[in-house]
Amino acid sequence: MSAVAPAVLPERLPGVGELVQVRSRRWIVEEVAESQVPGESALVGLACVDDDNQGQALEVFWEYEPDRWILTDEGWADLASKGLDSPRLFAAFLNTLRWNCTTATDSRLFQAPFRAGITIDAYQMEPLRKALALPRANLLIADDTGLGKTIEAGLIARELLLRRKAKSIVVAAPPSMLEQWRGEMEERFGLVFEVLDRAYVSRMRRERGFGVNPWRTHSRFLVSHNLLIDPAYTDPMREWLGEARPGSLLILDEAHHAAPSSGGRYGIETKITRAVRDLAHRFEHRLFLSATPHNGHSNSFSTLLELLDPYRFTRGVKVRARTDLEPVMVRRIKEDLRSIQGGFPERNVVRVKIDGLPEDAPELALSRLLDEYRTARDQRYSSESARVRFAAGLMAVGLQQRLLSSIEAFARSLQKHRETVQRHWDKAHELGGDPHPALYPDDEQATAFLKPADADDERAGWTSDEAEADEEAQIAQIDAASQPAADPAAAAWAHEQRLLDQMEKIAEDARHLPDAKTLRLIDWIRRHQCPGLPAFGQPATGSPPTWTERRVLIFTENREGTKRYLKSILEQAIEDTDQAEERIDIIDGLTSRARRREVQRRFNADPAQEPLRILIATDAAREGLNLQAHCSDLFHFDLPWNPGRIEQRNGRIDRKLQPAAQVNCHYFVLPQRTEDRVLEVLVTKTETIKRELGSLSQVIDDSVERRMLSEGIRHRDADALRSEIEAESLDDDRRRATEEELEEARERAQNLESQIEACQNLLDRSRKWAGFSPVPFRDAIDCSLELLGAPTLVAGTDDEGRPVWTFPPLEQRSATDPSWTSTLDSLRVPRKLDQKLPEWRRGAPIRPVVFEDAGRLDEETVHLHLEQRVAQRLLSRFRAQGFVYHDLSRACLAQSRDSIPRVILLGRLSLYGRGAERLHEEIVPVAARWRDPSARSEPLRAYARDAETLTMDLLEESLNGSARMPNEVVQRRLMAAAAQDIEDLRPQLEPRAAEHAAAAKQMLAQRGEREERALRDTLERHRDQVEAELARHEREYTQLLLDFQGPDARQLGEDTRQLDANMRHWRTRLQQFKQDLEREPARVREFYEVKVQRVEPVGLVYLWPESN
Repeated sequence: MSAVAPAVLPERLPGVGELVQVRSRRWIVEEVAESQVPGESALVGLACVDDDNQGQALEVFWEYEPDRWILTDEGWADLASKGLDSPRLFAAFLNTLRWNCTTATDSRLFQAPFRAGITIDAYQMEPLRKALALPRANLLIADDTGLGKTIEAGLIARELLLRRKAKSIVVAAPPSMLEQWRGEMEERFGLVFEVLDRAYVSRMRRERGFGVNPWRTHSRFLVSHNLLIDPAYTDPMREWLGEARPGSLLILDEAHHAAPSSGGRYGIETKITRAVRDLAHRFEHRLFLSATPHNGHSNSFSTLLELLDPYRFTRGVKVRARTDLEPVMVRRIKEDLRSIQGGFPERNVVRVKIDGLPEDAPELALSRLLDEYRTARDQRYSSESARVRFAAGLMAVGLQQRLLSSIEAFARSLQKHRETVQRHWDKAHELGGDPHPALYPDDEQATAFLKPADADDERAGWTSDEAEADEEAQIAQIDAASQPAADPAAAAWAHEQRLLDQMEKIAEDARHLPDAKTLRLIDWIRRHQCPGLPAFGQPATGSPPTWTERRVLIFTENREGTKRYLKSILEQAIEDTDQAEERIDIIDGLTSRARRREVQRRFNADPAQEPLRILIATDAAREGLNLQAHCSDLFHFDLPWNPGRIEQRNGRIDRKLQPAAQVNCHYFVLPQRTEDRVLEVLVTKTETIKRELGSLSQVIDDSVERRMLSEGIRHRDADALRSEIEAESLDDDRRRATEEELEEARERAQNLESQIEACQNLLDRSRKWAGFSPVPFRDAIDCSLELLGAPTLVAGTDDEGRPVWTFPPLEQRSATDPSWTSTLDSLRVPRKLDQKLPEWRRGAPIRPVVFEDAGRLDEETVHLHLEQRVAQRLLSRFRAQGFVYHDLSRACLAQSRDSIPRVILLGRLSLYGRGAERLHEEIVPVAARWRDPSARSEPLRAYARDAETLTMDLLEESLNGSARMPNEVVQRRLMAAAAQDIEDLRPQLEPRAAEHAAAAKQMLAQRGEREERALRDTLERHRDQVEAELARHEREYTQLLLDFQGPDARQLGEDTRQLDANMRHWRTRLQQFKQDLEREPARVREFYEVKVQRVEPVGLVYLWPESN
């Protein structure tokens, strides 16, 4: 849609709002700053309006630009200047423009769902609906695990980008989630993110200089939570954001990590809380994602919400679910959705009972001996200080944990423990002095010894040697701290040594043999995966046993011994089977991002093509992985002592896009072993917690884990511990706080059905407005390929008979345009670890494409959607017609079933706000009955509304119908009349467009006023809340301090400091309300103010009767 530039460079400066051409692009002038120094150029601020670069800002010294023009015409004379386009080609062009129109007049019209590579589920539209209804998209997505919060956030991000309300995005997530985010955003939404880490910063410094701010090198970043508390990364981030960066979006995944900790009566702010507080307010839009946002502390929850939206919430001020929270939170539970619409698998928790073991079985004998050893040490330490008893108990609990994981893990730690205690005994007797060390293990060191490393823990990335050295140091310190003040009696010492001798002998004899759990697991593999698998240790007879397509995921705690033991035993068990060396793989904290992606790809690939069948995962991999594509079976080889970790493991396969109707989560029980009676309760407690407590499950999970880690499982106390865990629940205050502040805003089953129905209606309305469907999209791709001189897509079917399409060999065009090769890379399977680029391209052919999502994880085909890189590049040719490309005449002749010849002039109305924000776009037609100019006594007269509507229906039908064209005589007549027809109809199109613009402006103004009023009311209401809360606390301050009293003096001090900090914050916040009320509602209203109105030519269409 070229605009006409004058032949001579302009002598005057452009005015604000005028359209100019600079550097071969069109821009709206936003600001003109004339120089105060004679002879120097004015500085002109511009915002791009070209479809493929819209909203991009630029500042230029006007007189120094050699290619500068003030555009005075919109290029109407270019229409029909190159003959007639075929109806099919013109339809592709027109549809592409329609699909790129957007509007802010109605927040309930969506575009993002139809531009994404997803299965469109109505329930996932609710977060998008709520976000678009807000002045700023500040939303808490608190949906249950596995419902697709990443997709919901991606839809909002893409919609904000389409509306130009967002220009830069930062996703902050746990390190283990970064690759999943990057893959999902690129594959599903066409959004390319860079992971900002040490490697990226180093690369930018090499490429752009040491002083470069890495945050200014791209517009979309992924960053780990760990780096948010590192000034090396946050200082340049603050410089980039400034006090407030317009058009910026923060997506905070696992947002509950930013909430104050829940250790005491009052939530205490952490480093990550303070870091997010400093950064979040600098973003214009914020999306917080968490399945467990409430930890039972009102103060903690209100703090998290203040980070999300400080205009609605203030830390320490009670949250009212319906009035305050409902507009900015979406919360649904998987079980509720399953009961209404299905689409999620049913979970079977399978108890694998291992009974009938001989009494001297290593698993049973070691359990009894370890309990006896602990009892003996308890007696010897009974008169020691609390710190010494704590250290001694810590070692016993750690050994028990390892024994319940595997005998191999137990044997490794037992050996180190025995060597250490012997060394301290010898040293004490040699020196004859006090063997006590100066240092005792603190809470953090105790946690490191007892809890496996999460993926976000630095320890998860340690090598085997580093992990072993660390454990050895931990054992040495704990054993040193647990030495008694006086020499132990020789008899007691000798008894303990005999127990250690017995345990060491049994463990050494059994550590490399398959235990009862492993043998049962091998039996399962034989029944379900490899029917010809021989008994362990027996050779296979005949040809190598083959495998079924069934896959299994096996979780173990992050213990080097268990992981390596399990892999070794299973490799021995399957060594004679078909492709045995490719059947097992491991994923853990040591797995690099690239290899992690490769393992996930292999495990989700079609089993007929990929031999991997067994994946052993440590707890460092229990988050951030989708492994459900071809796996519905999971084994807990050992059980974590935190029910939440069990649930997170199950969530790797029990989630959206699981094709199986049921998933099976297995766990082992040895009824003859005392500890298992307690461990089994953890599994049943997991299901109970999830069903009854919702978001509060984390509170109970942590409480149960603390109870287990403090004492372990003493045989004499096992039944009592089992009962305590079964009865574990919340205190009334925390339960009440959560119910009132969070769960009342949750959509219950009875409301979900009406919500989903409403979202379906919005989707249908949006689909009609957007005019998108797969068939015209596929035709547009074909037409663009033809413009390139390439063959069109080739239709075919996959192995299951579903339609797929194959791309022509566009890479062969690389001789003239090498960039096509890298564009087509997005259609290949992902590159393997350390694979060379040429080798990858040779071995990874272009995959077939589909135009509708298969509803499952599938790497055999690529879902081609409007934002996919190849589609974007092909369709950009249509979006750039008239100012970059000139392939089309933008005039068309099509045959109609009607008996009247008609002509339609199409224009595109665009309303821009500040920064070239696209506030509204629509295609505006004017239609008339066509007459030959020689027979006209007056200009063509536009139809009234009813006749115009009929004409537009005929246009849709004709463009999608027969490819037949009227004869050449008719074509010559129409081409000769085209210029006159445009001259007749354009004066009638412009007032029609003005009417549409006036209606749109009115709707925009109404929306601006409505949102201004809503924000003002929110601020005033919240100000009153803060005033009341501060007044109450000032009146009741002494009583509140008394409520904090307890045995923990340190906790009392932290609670008191947090309360005082809250009260200071409330006083400061009250002073800010006046400024916020003066500034923020007006800014919201101004966003909807139209700065520039334009009507540009789209095309000229003739509808010629088939009968004529």
